[in-house]
Amino acid sequence: MPHVKLEHTENMTPSKIKPIFNQLINILIENALVKKENCKCRAIQISVYDTGNNDSDHYYHLEISLLKGRSKEIRQKIGQMSLDSLKYYFADNHGKSDKQFSVEIREMNPKNYFTSNIL
Repeated sequence: MPHVKLEHTENMTPSKIKPIFNQLINILIENALVKKENCKCRAIQISVYDTGNNDSDHYYHLEISLLKGRSKEIRQKIGQMSLDSLKYYFADNHGKSDKQFSVEIREMNPKNYFTSNIL
């Protein structure tokens, strides 16, 4: 724990995605006090999508699942820092983007989470 899932519509190589995962893990280590070795990240390309705005627009949705127990302020800080990171890594060369970005922080009940890792 935690689990980081990035859904994206734009075709990207792992070399483009790995740096954002490293940044997100660092955000979680600094703010949620998690162990690096317990972080699990995955990226999923969505091939069929619609943004409701224009078929050529792309979006990135980040879902971070954490065990319950972090304050609202910590969750908000993680969410905002993660959103800023997405916008930075996936903007064009001029720092602008017509892409849509969103972040969702999910809290999981520790009684409903089972792992072989030592939390």
